[in-house]
Amino acid sequence: MTPDVGHQWTDADDVLDAYGAAKHLGLHVVTVRRLAREKRLPAYKVGGSWRFNKSTLYRWAESQHAPRRTRRVLVVDDNEIIRDIFSRMLRAGGYEAETASTGEEALELMRRNVPDVVLLDLKMPVMDGPTTLKEIREQHGQVPVVIITAYPDSELMHKALRYCPFTMLAKPVTSQQLLEALRLVLGEGQEGATHATATEQS
Repeated sequence: MTPDVGHQWTDADDVLDAYGAAKHLGLHVVTVRRLAREKRLPAYKVGGSWRFNKSTLYRWAESQHAPRRTRRVLVVDDNEIIRDIFSRMLRAGGYEAETASTGEEALELMRRNVPDVVLLDLKMPVMDGPTTLKEIREQHGQVPVVIITAYPDSELMHKALRYCPFTMLAKPVTSQQLLEALRLVLGEGQEGATHATATEQS
């Protein structure tokens, strides 16, 4: 039988079926098949059945245990207490936190080093949240932004909607809500978190 395009020919002793791969990795066979279907586990098909290379599985398993880069989150809020609270939540959740008290300061920090996510307040003096978001979109494209506001139905929110996508959380925000939102925008898959595109979140 002919394997799918992209298969690398190897010694027959190096090839495992799904049951062999499951035993090799210490996973349930159903999990192995799901990971293969989702293309998260290196595999190919022969006659409709999954096949795995031992050497490739070794490398894959090693990569899963490699240390992950700490994600950096920029907190933008004019309230020092709020900045401190979010920073503590983030550090407790395993993130690196950086803070800015104004939109201008946030943009200056981003010019030096773009964060993985921006937590952005809507109501700020001089440069408000929507204006800051507009500048972020123009200067840094689709950097993930989570708007955290006590005014989800305000004119500021309607203004911010021009610069979607973003995720919105209404204050007060729990640590669980914040971390779930971050996992969502970073693509780390957390069911139940909400993501905004061109509509307000409730």
